[in-house]
Amino acid sequence: MTQVRNSQSTDTRGLTMRRNISRQKKLFLLLFIVPSLVLYLIFYIWPFIYAFYISVFDWSGYSKKMTFCGFDNYVKVFRDPIVWSGLKHNLYFLLWSTIVIFVLSLFFAVCVTRLKIKCPNFFRIVYFFPNTLSIIVVGVLWMFIYNPSFGLLNGILETLGLDGWVRDWLGDKNVVMGSLIVPQAWMYIGFYMVLFISAIQGIPEDYYEAATLDGAGQFRQFFSITVPLIWGTLRTALVFFVVNAFARTFALVYVVTEGGPNRASELMTTYLYEQAFQNGRFGYGAAIGVLLFAIVCAISMTIYKLTARENVEY
Repeated sequence: MTQVRNSQSTDTRGLTMRRNISRQKKLFLLLFIVPSLVLYLIFYIWPFIYAFYISVFDWSGYSKKMTFCGFDNYVKVFRDPIVWSGLKHNLYFLLWSTIVIFVLSLFFAVCVTRLKIKCPNFFRIVYFFPNTLSIIVVGVLWMFIYNPSFGLLNGILETLGLDGWVRDWLGDKNVVMGSLIVPQAWMYIGFYMVLFISAIQGIPEDYYEAATLDGAGQFRQFFSITVPLIWGTLRTALVFFVVNAFARTFALVYVVTEGGPNRASELMTTYLYEQAFQNGRFGYGAAIGVLLFAIVCAISMTIYKLTARENVEY
């Protein structure tokens, strides 16, 4: 009986100690999670909620007077042709920047990891360097490159005897959107290249060795091994492309063209900025922002849905 009681007492103490340790772990985790969660709610979630609140008011942004207007701002947004023109330009950025950046960054990542080129770290630094620059610096730099009078691009074309290709790259509405894709791609290729390199390096080398022994070439290995095993990273990169096309292109376009010429490069974000901060129509600008947020969420969810596939584990 004494041994049984001692055993039960030991079990009880052990259970109590495990519970205390579990509580300490929970308190330790909460100590680190709660502050970051509070900051996230304040600086990310609350602005979204407050933007929707502002969007149902007619407010100049500079006074305490806010006139409730219901969904009138949203009705105006859907009837505003400039909003839909800006959405078209955002989708243009999404399509072409995705194709250019995605293909080139993945190509360079495969070259560095699978083709075993010399000095891979050098190429990582060279391609990633533009991503470390401020978007303002990138915009000003490419304004000089595209300058119709003394720009580097037109100078090279004239030197090569291609005078027929010389033009005002940022002043011609037919080429301005394509001209803006180039600096955006130049800036972000390195980031996605490093992202893909880290994913490819996580694939066991045994898979490639086995494929080589079976006679599979580089293209077959790429589509049969590399792509399936980094599919999760590719999906995440596609969502990043959506965010870049709708949000991060604002600074580049605003610095370089301000939406011109004649709104040929106007985006939803540049038009939002114009309406809210230049025209003093914060309610209308917030309505554009809410619509933009809904579009980004819808496209991101669609991409995740269309690219869903069974995970390949290794």
